[in-house]
Amino acid sequence: MAIQVLEPAVQAGASEHSPDEADGVLALRGDSESFMRLYQRYVRPVYRYLYARIGHHHDAEETTAIAFERAWQSLPRYRPSGPFAGWLFTIVRRALADHYRRSGARSPSLAIPANVGADERHQPEATLLRDEQRLLLRQAIARLRPEQQEVVCLRFFADLPYAAIAALLGKKEAAVKMMAYRSLETLKRSIDHD
Repeated sequence: MAIQVLEPAVQAGASEHSPDEADGVLALRGDSESFMRLYQRYVRPVYRYLYARIGHHHDAEETTAIAFERAWQSLPRYRPSGPFAGWLFTIVRRALADHYRRSGARSPSLAIPANVGADERHQPEATLLRDEQRLLLRQAIARLRPEQQEVVCLRFFADLPYAAIAALLGKKEAAVKMMAYRSLETLKRSIDHD
């Protein structure tokens, strides 16, 4: 099943609600139109996260589809106890774990989604430089501890707010912010060293 990951995200909910509250309101409605708005809002971040963790477009698309199918089936059990994105990414991470079990992968690979950075299709030198930078970044991220890799992927590829990451990982928001900061410092030192 191919997924349209290049669609622009749709802001869900009414203006008097924060995005998290609006997402929760849509989820509680449980109808297909509301779910479609949530899908449009989150398909790109979910795909980017899964692609970063899996490293193959086809597998990331398939796992994205599985995750959203599970989310749709789980909506009747959704209870807003934190950010909607945290609830959704709990399902996404389980789908990812199932992918690893099915594929027999012992550890996650890392890939930097292609649309991170500027569009340089018609500039060969810029494309080569971007590819080299992505390789260095991928190697640097791979040297982080698994928990740090997860925070980096959730924050910068899935674009989740710190509150959602904290809820997802069962940590305090301040601890997640500190982990992200330290991870970025480690990445910077690692890339500067290479």
